[in-house]
Amino acid sequence: MDYEKKEFIAGKWADKAELYEKRVSKAKIVTETNPETSAFKNEDGTPQMQDVCRVQFPGYPEALKVSLNRATINSLVDAFGRASKDWQGHVLMLEIDKLPGKKFPLYLIPEGYKRTEDENGYSVIVKQGAAPASVPDVQLEDVPF
Repeated sequence: MDYEKKEFIAGKWADKAELYEKRVSKAKIVTETNPETSAFKNEDGTPQMQDVCRVQFPGYPEALKVSLNRATINSLVDAFGRASKDWQGHVLMLEIDKLPGKKFPLYLIPEGYKRTEDENGYSVIVKQGAAPASVPDVQLEDVPF
């Protein structure tokens, strides 16, 4: 059997509830982002993947692991390009929501961008002054089958 070398981000995970309570508002990515297996499973039983990097937060002695959500990744690609090595070193705004239960979604937002919601209520991060992308209306008669 052939194996490929896997790069894993070592270190302690960020406690998003603690960051929320301390009202931490800035962060800086300090490593490249790599895909890692998460503890969650897909419907077919295969492990879900997550995009992980280490992030330095003010007042913390070491950079902590963070799983980046799609809204954050899309804004980093838009602001700094596709290579995650280019996402490092920028001061980013940090927003954390407190949702029912123990969920604390974390967003890293480049300068000149803001978090908003799309027409379906999902968080997106867009350039300030830009509207979230919308899906064009499609009429049933326009579908070719």
